[in-house]
Amino acid sequence: MSAIGRLVLLYALGAAAVAYSADLTAGFPAAPTDLRLVHPLPIKDASSPRMLDGDELLRIGDIHEVQNHLQEAMPYYQRALTAFRVTKNRRGEAASLMRIGAIQERQGHTRAAMESVTGAVAIFKTLPDKGAYARSLLRLGRLSEILGDRVAAERSYEQALALCRQARDLQAWTEGATLLGNLRIDDGRIEQGLALLDEALTEARRRRDLGQELNALAIIAGAQVRQERLDEARRLYEQALRLAEQQRDQRAEVGIRVALAHLDAALGFHQDGILMAKKALALYQALRDRLREADTLALLGYLHQIQGDLAGAAEHHERALALYRALRDRAREAGSLVNLAVVYDAQGAPEDARETRGKAIVLLQSLSP
Repeated sequence: MSAIGRLVLLYALGAAAVAYSADLTAGFPAAPTDLRLVHPLPIKDASSPRMLDGDELLRIGDIHEVQNHLQEAMPYYQRALTAFRVTKNRRGEAASLMRIGAIQERQGHTRAAMESVTGAVAIFKTLPDKGAYARSLLRLGRLSEILGDRVAAERSYEQALALCRQARDLQAWTEGATLLGNLRIDDGRIEQGLALLDEALTEARRRRDLGQELNALAIIAGAQVRQERLDEARRLYEQALRLAEQQRDQRAEVGIRVALAHLDAALGFHQDGILMAKKALALYQALRDRLREADTLALLGYLHQIQGDLAGAAEHHERALALYRALRDRAREAGSLVNLAVVYDAQGAPEDARETRGKAIVLLQSLSP
């Protein structure tokens, strides 16, 4: 792959991942990312002396989870699990395990999530609802992929797709085809992956599912970057951007804008790249994502540098450096110092460059095992 291809590949694939994240838990409540420390509520209904049953506990847990009250939702799901086991309600037991696994995944407890979802899959396998079984396999495959077991992930996705066809669950099939296509592209089987993604895109458009269309477009665009078809990638990302704006999906929009900024730079449209990156920066600030805000400042520093605006480059790299220090991200802090040293050299300030480069070396040495 050429230097240009490598330049934009990481960011393009990152945008695809951002865009795709919305559908990973389709069919089950998605656990929030904002973990709030709150006290769990009692499981007894305040207006009645009776104990709540499993379905009621799940519904209350879902209400808290939708509001991002993650710590509050978990005990309701756990108690629902217990209630369903007592009454030998296998479907309710599996549904509870899926919800518990979703929260565990968002908490970063991936192996615990894997255990919960594996339990749910085993139960759904014994039930007549093939659609629920297929969706649980999709979650299992996703967790396997996160844990690095790509063979198991592919096996789960393929099994899920077959079940989706039997159940005529086209929404789940499209999600599964997108996941499997993305996995194959990431493994270097680009043509196989694109074939699946083209099918997923066609099906999403047929059902007018804008979210799934957006996901497929973003991943296909990333594949075009891998193949150094940068003009085609830009066209597809622009389509995805319009969909993200239409859906008011800021997370997807900002990731696509970052990918487009890199593509514009690679294609020589430096000013367009700067404008795109500035819009991404404003979005990350609105989302209060300080790490991505700092990354975008570093991107703006690079874009100003290749345009020949060394003062603008230094300003943005210094702002990125300040944020990385505030976030205590020492690896990225070292990277910003290196970026600044390059700019100082270009400005004809070798002493400043040498001192800044020395600080970066000290930081990198401190990170070594």
